[in-house]
Amino acid sequence: MRGKKLTACALAAAMATSVALTGCGSSIDQDAVGATLNGEDISLGLMNFIARYQQAVTDATYQTYYGAGMLSTEMWSSEYDGGTMEDSTKDSVLDMIETIYLLEDHMEDYGVEITEEELASIEEAAQQFMSDNSNKAIRQLGATEEYVAEMLRMYTIEYKMQNAIYDASEATVTDEEAAQRTFSYFTVSTTSGTDEEGNSVEYTDEEKEAFAQEMETIAADAKEDFDGVAEDNGYTVSTYTYGADDTGMDEAVIEAADALAEGEVSDLITTDSYYYVVRLDDEFDEEATEQEKETLLNQKKSEEYTEICDGYKEEATFEVNEEEWAKVKFDRLFGVTTSTDDTTEE
Repeated sequence: MRGKKLTACALAAAMATSVALTGCGSSIDQDAVGATLNGEDISLGLMNFIARYQQAVTDATYQTYYGAGMLSTEMWSSEYDGGTMEDSTKDSVLDMIETIYLLEDHMEDYGVEITEEELASIEEAAQQFMSDNSNKAIRQLGATEEYVAEMLRMYTIEYKMQNAIYDASEATVTDEEAAQRTFSYFTVSTTSGTDEEGNSVEYTDEEKEAFAQEMETIAADAKEDFDGVAEDNGYTVSTYTYGADDTGMDEAVIEAADALAEGEVSDLITTDSYYYVVRLDDEFDEEATEQEKETLLNQKKSEEYTEICDGYKEEATFEVNEEEWAKVKFDRLFGVTTSTDDTTEE
């Protein structure tokens, strides 16, 4: 049965840090079969623990941002992306379990192994996790030292295999794909300004027309002294770096920047809400291009990794015991506490 092995690495040990939880007991039959992968059983106890741990981390995160008094179990049962937040989390847990165990079956293909030192680290981390959390939290999580160690072992497999698959990738990115251009610009609203007291005021139609003419003059002057004109008029000069298929800046601004040679300043650019004046500073920003290369390369490797995992899944048979899996419910929130005293209330 899956979920009975005890191996892991130092990286995973760091992930076993206690989340300092409080909670109530779980009624899950840990020995039940939760799923089978290629005919091999996976214990419901392990699946339940991983799911409840994900719930606990989410609960703790939400409580940090919003406060414990603002949360209820309704957040898990409310509609979320065509289902509920609980459904989405449980689906992601199933996908993770299937993916990682299939990656484990292909570790030899990539020369990946887990050492005795790593085993010792994970055992120590699992013991620490159990001692750091209250008995109530342990019961609500459905945690055992064995399950904690197995979850960390799984995380280790995922980490090592992802790195190995990335390293084996032959993906490349050309300068043309990653090319980045950088321009400076200043911008101002076409519809409003500020009065003498700094309050925002809407322009009348006559004021808009007059301001448009004023901006045409400013843009013309900027062709001679971009920085000076911006400073004289109290405009802040910002920079923007972009490449192919940019979506972060208004299309009209990118189109105008594309038409410039290095050092040239644009005519006045008018969008629905703003005027822009742009100066192209660098036709080929080498530093930004190298950064974009790294980003695009990682994207390609990530896509490759996903394709490989999807290929493993297509060849596998993964069957979930829906009746047992349905018993895993996020019907109680985990609390966050700095105490591991059993008398601490949820």
